[in-house]
Amino acid sequence: MLKGYSVVIKQQTQHLKRGATYGFALVAILFFSLLVWLLTPETTQAERSVVYLRNTLEPTPVAAELQTPQVMSEPEPVVVVDPDQYLIDQLKVDDSQRTYDALEDKESWHVVRMRVTGYCACSRCCGKFSDGRTASNHRIRRGDVFVAADKRYRFGTEMMIPGYNSGKTVSVQDRGRVIKGNRLDLYFDSHQQAKKWGVKYLNVMVKNR
Repeated sequence: MLKGYSVVIKQQTQHLKRGATYGFALVAILFFSLLVWLLTPETTQAERSVVYLRNTLEPTPVAAELQTPQVMSEPEPVVVVDPDQYLIDQLKVDDSQRTYDALEDKESWHVVRMRVTGYCACSRCCGKFSDGRTASNHRIRRGDVFVAADKRYRFGTEMMIPGYNSGKTVSVQDRGRVIKGNRLDLYFDSHQQAKKWGVKYLNVMVKNR
């Protein structure tokens, strides 16, 4: 009798073991399926997020724009010009031939080679005669252009000196103690300008009188 019960118990135990194995396998399959189901929506959601970000962000520059650097133009250097030196540079332009060729009445002029210097109305240039008036009693004003010449050239004689007064005519309005013969002294507003002019030998056009 006991032996029969033990056989029955053993058979039921085997059935339980088989059921437990099948149950475990079924649970494992369900768990794996659930895991796959849970992971799949997250991946899809991530992909949708990436697509959304790509659509909202600005378009990426093309490869050519990335490879070609933008060249920034360099600012032009600032050149500080000394106004006195600029004036002297302009005055030094020897355009006597061009000026002479442009004259309509060449017969009224003659050319004299002269030693040309510069001066101003200061005491260093004029000494005791630095009273603001020339030998012709012309009252000097800023911006005046005239020359001091030898007595052979009367006051008011017109001349054209290359580089002085832009090649336009000026008149003799002054004399000088050392301005003798073929020498001229050009008037400048400042001693610095006169000094920068220096000494030049130029073909001066003198109008016949």
